[in-house]
Amino acid sequence: MMCSLFKKLLKREDGQSLVAFALLFVILMGSGALVIDVGFIEVKKSYVQNVTDAAALAGAMDLPNYSIAINNAKKIAEANGVEVIKTTVKTPYKGDSTSIEVVCSQTLNYTFARVLGFDKVEVYSRAVAKKVSNWSGEALPFINLDDDYSADPEIVAWEKTGPGDFESIDNYSIINPKDPDKLYFEVDYMNGIELKKGTVATVKQEVGYVYNQHKPDDTVYILSLNKNVINSGKVLLKDGSTRSLSKLKNGDIVHPNQLVLLECIFHDYDYQGTTLFLTTKKVYNIANNEFPPDYVGPNGGSSKLIE
Repeated sequence: MMCSLFKKLLKREDGQSLVAFALLFVILMGSGALVIDVGFIEVKKSYVQNVTDAAALAGAMDLPNYSIAINNAKKIAEANGVEVIKTTVKTPYKGDSTSIEVVCSQTLNYTFARVLGFDKVEVYSRAVAKKVSNWSGEALPFINLDDDYSADPEIVAWEKTGPGDFESIDNYSIINPKDPDKLYFEVDYMNGIELKKGTVATVKQEVGYVYNQHKPDDTVYILSLNKNVINSGKVLLKDGSTRSLSKLKNGDIVHPNQLVLLECIFHDYDYQGTTLFLTTKKVYNIANNEFPPDYVGPNGGSSKLIE
Protein backbone atom coordinates (compact mmCIF):
# COMPACT_ATOMS: atom_id res chain seq x y z
CA MET A 1 0.00 0.00 0.00
CA MET A 2 2.83 2.41 0.90
CA CYS A 3 4.67 1.52 -2.30
CA SER A 4 1.60 2.29 -4.43
CA LEU A 5 1.37 5.66 -2.70
CA PHE A 6 4.97 6.41 -3.63
CA LYS A 7 4.34 5.38 -7.23
CA LYS A 8 1.32 7.65 -7.53
CA LEU A 9 3.28 10.58 -6.14
CA LEU A 10 6.19 9.94 -8.47
CA LYS A 11 3.90 9.79 -11.52
CA ARG A 12 2.69 13.29 -10.82
CA GLU A 13 5.08 15.81 -12.34
CA ASP A 14 4.05 19.01 -10.66
CA GLY A 15 6.18 20.61 -7.91
CA GLN A 16 3.43 20.02 -5.37
CA SER A 17 3.92 16.27 -5.58
CA LEU A 18 7.65 16.57 -4.99
CA VAL A 19 7.04 18.69 -1.91
CA ALA A 20 4.46 16.23 -0.64
CA PHE A 21 6.84 13.36 -1.26
CA ALA A 22 9.70 15.09 0.59
CA LEU A 23 7.40 15.89 3.48
CA LEU A 24 6.13 12.34 3.65
CA PHE A 25 9.69 11.02 3.53
CA VAL A 26 10.76 13.20 6.46
CA ILE A 27 7.71 12.13 8.46
CA LEU A 28 8.38 8.47 7.77
CA MET A 29 12.07 8.81 8.66
CA GLY A 30 11.22 10.76 11.80
CA SER A 31 8.64 8.20 12.87
CA GLY A 32 11.11 5.38 12.34
CA ALA A 33 13.77 7.30 14.22
CA LEU A 34 11.46 7.85 17.17
CA VAL A 35 10.45 4.20 17.27
CA ILE A 36 14.09 3.07 17.29
CA ASP A 37 15.34 5.68 19.74
CA VAL A 38 12.37 5.42 22.09
CA GLY A 39 12.90 1.67 22.23
CA PHE A 40 16.59 2.27 22.98
CA ILE A 41 15.74 4.76 25.72
CA GLU A 42 13.29 2.34 27.34
CA VAL A 43 15.91 -0.41 27.37
CA LYS A 44 18.40 1.98 28.96
CA LYS A 45 15.83 3.12 31.52
CA SER A 46 15.26 -0.48 32.53
CA TYR A 47 19.00 -1.01 32.87
CA VAL A 48 19.48 2.11 35.03
CA GLN A 49 16.59 0.96 37.24
CA ASN A 50 18.26 -2.43 37.69
CA VAL A 51 21.51 -0.69 38.63
CA THR A 52 19.65 1.50 41.12
CA ASP A 53 17.94 -1.52 42.67
CA ALA A 54 21.28 -3.31 43.03
CA ALA A 55 22.92 -0.25 44.58
CA ALA A 56 20.12 0.13 47.13
CA LEU A 57 20.18 -3.55 48.07
CA ALA A 58 23.97 -3.49 48.49
CA GLY A 59 23.86 -0.32 50.57
CA ALA A 60 21.16 -1.68 52.85
CA MET A 61 23.37 -4.64 53.71
CA ASP A 62 25.81 -2.32 55.50
CA LEU A 63 23.26 -0.49 57.63
CA PRO A 64 23.26 0.91 60.25
CA ASN A 65 26.78 2.04 59.29
CA TYR A 66 25.64 5.02 57.24
CA SER A 67 28.95 6.10 55.67
CA ILE A 68 29.87 2.59 54.51
CA ALA A 69 26.33 1.97 53.23
CA ILE A 70 26.36 5.19 51.19
CA ASN A 71 29.83 4.56 49.75
CA ASN A 72 29.04 0.98 48.76
CA ALA A 73 25.78 1.98 47.09
CA LYS A 74 27.65 4.55 45.01
CA LYS A 75 30.40 2.04 44.16
CA ILE A 76 27.84 -0.45 42.85
CA ALA A 77 26.21 2.22 40.70
CA GLU A 78 29.56 3.43 39.34
CA ALA A 79 30.74 -0.10 38.58
CA ASN A 80 27.65 -0.52 36.42
CA GLY A 81 28.04 2.66 34.41
CA VAL A 82 26.33 5.33 36.51
CA GLU A 83 28.62 8.21 37.45
CA VAL A 84 29.03 8.79 41.19
CA ILE A 85 28.15 12.44 40.71
CA LYS A 86 24.79 11.34 39.32
CA THR A 87 23.97 9.01 42.21
CA THR A 88 22.23 10.36 45.30
CA VAL A 89 22.01 8.19 48.41
CA LYS A 90 20.04 8.97 51.55
CA THR A 91 19.97 7.07 54.84
CA PRO A 92 18.26 6.91 57.27
CA TYR A 93 15.21 7.00 55.02
CA LYS A 94 12.15 8.60 56.63
CA GLY A 95 13.86 8.22 59.99
CA ASP A 96 14.42 4.47 59.55
CA SER A 97 18.05 3.45 60.14
CA THR A 98 17.41 0.15 58.37
CA SER A 99 16.38 1.77 55.07
CA ILE A 100 18.28 3.52 52.27
CA GLU A 101 17.13 5.47 49.21
CA VAL A 102 19.14 5.56 45.98
CA VAL A 103 18.39 7.84 43.02
CA CYS A 104 20.43 7.47 39.82
CA SER A 105 20.35 9.57 36.67
CA GLN A 106 22.00 9.11 33.29
CA THR A 107 22.18 11.25 30.15
CA LEU A 108 21.22 9.33 27.01
CA ASN A 109 21.86 10.63 23.49
CA TYR A 110 19.36 10.22 20.67
CA THR A 111 20.69 8.86 17.38
CA PHE A 112 18.15 8.91 14.54
CA ALA A 113 15.73 11.26 16.27
CA ARG A 114 18.24 14.08 15.84
CA VAL A 115 16.62 14.76 12.43
CA LEU A 116 13.55 15.91 14.37
CA GLY A 117 15.57 18.11 16.70
CA PHE A 118 15.83 15.67 19.62
CA ASP A 119 19.35 15.68 21.08
CA LYS A 120 19.46 13.95 24.46
CA VAL A 121 17.32 13.04 27.44
CA GLU A 122 18.00 12.60 31.17
CA VAL A 123 16.53 9.44 32.69
CA TYR A 124 16.00 8.91 36.41
CA SER A 125 15.44 5.84 38.54
CA ARG A 126 14.81 5.39 42.26
CA ALA A 127 14.86 2.51 44.71
CA VAL A 128 14.44 2.12 48.46
CA ALA A 129 15.81 -0.98 50.18
CA LYS A 130 15.52 -2.19 53.76
CA LYS A 131 17.85 -4.39 55.75
CA VAL A 132 16.10 -7.47 57.07
CA SER A 133 17.16 -10.09 59.54
CA ASN A 134 16.37 -13.68 60.34
CA TRP A 135 17.54 -12.95 63.87
CA SER A 136 14.47 -11.63 65.63
CA GLY A 137 16.28 -9.38 68.09
CA GLU A 138 15.66 -11.72 71.03
CA ALA A 139 17.57 -10.25 73.97
CA LEU A 140 17.11 -9.09 77.54
CA PRO A 141 15.39 -5.68 77.66
CA PHE A 142 18.42 -3.82 79.02
CA ILE A 143 21.68 -2.29 77.86
CA ASN A 144 25.10 -2.54 79.48
CA LEU A 145 26.33 1.02 79.98
CA ASP A 146 29.37 0.62 82.20
CA ASP A 147 31.01 -2.83 82.33
CA ASP A 148 34.01 -3.30 80.01
CA TYR A 149 33.27 -6.85 78.90
CA SER A 150 36.70 -7.12 77.21
CA ALA A 151 38.56 -6.46 80.48
CA ASP A 152 36.30 -8.68 82.58
CA PRO A 153 33.70 -11.02 81.04
CA GLU A 154 31.72 -11.02 84.29
CA ILE A 155 29.18 -8.23 83.90
CA VAL A 156 26.23 -7.01 85.95
CA ALA A 157 23.18 -5.66 84.17
CA TRP A 158 20.09 -3.77 85.30
CA GLU A 159 22.20 -2.05 87.95
CA LYS A 160 22.41 1.62 88.84
CA THR A 161 25.09 3.29 86.73
CA GLY A 162 24.20 6.95 87.28
CA PRO A 163 21.47 9.30 88.52
CA GLY A 164 18.30 7.37 87.78
CA ASP A 165 20.03 5.09 85.27
CA PHE A 166 19.41 1.38 85.72
CA GLU A 167 20.37 0.33 82.16
CA SER A 168 16.69 0.14 81.25
CA ILE A 169 15.42 0.60 77.69
CA ASP A 170 12.05 1.39 76.19
CA ASN A 171 11.96 -0.25 72.74
CA TYR A 172 11.17 -3.92 73.31
CA SER A 173 8.23 -6.30 73.01
CA ILE A 174 7.22 -9.19 75.24
CA ILE A 175 6.49 -12.31 73.19
CA ASN A 176 4.16 -14.98 74.62
CA PRO A 177 3.48 -12.82 77.72
CA LYS A 178 1.05 -15.29 79.28
CA ASP A 179 3.26 -18.37 78.95
CA PRO A 180 6.14 -18.49 81.49
CA ASP A 181 7.80 -21.33 79.58
CA LYS A 182 7.83 -19.57 76.22
CA LEU A 183 8.02 -15.90 77.11
CA TYR A 184 10.91 -13.87 75.73
CA PHE A 185 11.83 -10.31 74.87
CA GLU A 186 12.38 -8.91 71.40
CA VAL A 187 14.44 -5.73 71.21
CA ASP A 188 14.11 -3.28 68.32
CA TYR A 189 17.75 -2.18 68.11
CA MET A 190 18.09 -1.21 64.43
CA ASN A 191 16.90 2.38 64.94
CA GLY A 192 18.91 2.87 68.11
CA ILE A 193 18.15 2.13 71.74
CA GLU A 194 15.90 4.47 73.70
CA LEU A 195 16.97 4.78 77.33
CA LYS A 196 14.45 4.80 80.14
CA LYS A 197 15.14 6.17 83.60
CA GLY A 198 14.34 3.99 86.58
CA THR A 199 14.45 0.27 87.23
CA VAL A 200 11.38 -0.55 85.11
CA ALA A 201 10.26 -2.95 87.82
CA THR A 202 7.19 -3.94 85.80
CA VAL A 203 9.26 -6.60 83.99
CA LYS A 204 10.70 -8.27 87.10
CA GLN A 205 8.40 -11.25 86.80
CA GLU A 206 8.97 -11.63 83.06
CA VAL A 207 12.76 -11.48 83.45
CA GLY A 208 12.38 -14.17 86.10
CA TYR A 209 10.53 -16.35 83.58
CA VAL A 210 13.39 -15.98 81.11
CA TYR A 211 15.92 -16.81 83.83
CA ASN A 212 14.01 -19.92 84.86
CA GLN A 213 13.89 -21.15 81.26
CA HIS A 214 17.69 -21.23 80.95
CA LYS A 215 19.91 -24.11 81.94
CA PRO A 216 23.34 -23.28 83.44
CA ASP A 217 25.19 -23.28 80.12
CA ASP A 218 22.43 -21.78 77.98
CA THR A 219 23.16 -18.46 76.35
CA VAL A 220 21.20 -15.24 76.45
CA TYR A 221 21.78 -11.99 74.57
CA ILE A 222 22.00 -8.45 75.86
CA LEU A 223 22.89 -5.22 74.09
CA SER A 224 25.83 -3.17 75.27
CA LEU A 225 27.68 -0.03 74.43
CA ASN A 226 30.88 -0.71 72.53
CA LYS A 227 33.85 -1.05 74.90
CA ASN A 228 35.51 1.98 73.31
CA VAL A 229 32.38 4.03 73.97
CA ILE A 230 32.26 2.85 77.59
CA ASN A 231 35.92 3.71 78.14
CA SER A 232 35.54 7.13 76.49
CA GLY A 233 32.69 8.09 78.83
CA LYS A 234 30.73 9.62 75.95
CA VAL A 235 28.10 8.21 73.62
CA LEU A 236 26.76 9.33 70.25
CA LEU A 237 23.00 9.77 70.16
CA LYS A 238 20.77 9.22 67.14
CA ASP A 239 20.17 12.95 66.72
CA GLY A 240 23.92 13.45 66.15
CA SER A 241 24.69 14.94 69.55
CA THR A 242 27.18 13.49 72.02
CA ARG A 243 26.27 12.92 75.66
CA SER A 244 28.37 12.07 78.70
CA LEU A 245 27.43 8.66 80.08
CA SER A 246 26.92 10.26 83.47
CA LYS A 247 24.42 12.74 82.04
CA LEU A 248 22.17 10.52 79.97
CA LYS A 249 18.55 11.60 80.01
CA ASN A 250 15.25 9.78 79.87
CA GLY A 251 14.33 9.24 76.22
CA ASP A 252 17.88 9.62 74.84
CA ILE A 253 18.29 7.34 71.83
CA VAL A 254 21.71 5.74 71.48
CA HIS A 255 22.93 5.66 67.88
CA PRO A 256 22.92 2.05 66.58
CA ASN A 257 26.59 2.19 65.56
CA GLN A 258 27.50 2.58 69.24
CA LEU A 259 26.13 -0.88 70.06
CA VAL A 260 27.42 -4.41 70.30
CA LEU A 261 25.52 -7.57 71.13
CA LEU A 262 26.84 -9.72 73.97
CA GLU A 263 26.26 -13.46 74.01
CA CYS A 264 26.25 -14.41 77.68
CA ILE A 265 25.67 -17.16 80.19
CA PHE A 266 22.84 -16.21 82.51
CA HIS A 267 24.25 -16.95 85.99
CA ASP A 268 21.92 -15.38 88.49
CA TYR A 269 19.00 -13.03 88.90
CA ASP A 270 18.41 -10.96 92.03
CA TYR A 271 14.64 -10.52 91.93
CA GLN A 272 14.54 -8.05 94.82
CA GLY A 273 17.52 -6.02 93.72
CA THR A 274 16.57 -6.24 90.04
CA THR A 275 20.09 -7.23 89.04
CA LEU A 276 21.34 -9.71 86.45
CA PHE A 277 24.66 -11.53 86.66
CA LEU A 278 26.10 -12.58 83.32
CA THR A 279 29.32 -13.89 81.80
CA THR A 280 30.24 -12.70 78.33
CA LYS A 281 31.07 -15.51 75.92
CA LYS A 282 31.12 -13.70 72.59
CA VAL A 283 30.78 -10.18 71.23
CA TYR A 284 28.98 -9.34 67.98
CA ASN A 285 29.77 -5.95 66.50
CA ILE A 286 26.34 -5.41 65.01
CA ALA A 287 27.39 -2.00 63.65
CA ASN A 288 29.72 -3.94 61.33
CA ASN A 289 27.14 -6.59 60.45
CA GLU A 290 28.28 -9.26 62.89
CA PHE A 291 25.37 -11.29 64.22
CA PRO A 292 24.63 -14.61 65.93
CA PRO A 293 24.81 -17.74 63.74
CA ASP A 294 21.06 -17.86 63.17
CA TYR A 295 21.30 -14.50 61.43
CA VAL A 296 21.78 -15.65 57.85
CA GLY A 297 22.59 -14.03 54.54
CA PRO A 298 25.64 -12.62 52.74
CA ASN A 299 27.75 -10.39 54.98
CA GLY A 300 25.61 -11.38 57.93
CA GLY A 301 22.28 -10.19 56.66
CA SER A 302 19.93 -9.65 53.76
CA SER A 303 17.97 -6.80 52.23
CA LYS A 304 14.83 -6.27 50.20
CA LEU A 305 13.34 -3.56 48.01
CA ILE A 306 10.40 -1.77 49.62
CA GLU A 307 9.87 1.06 47.10
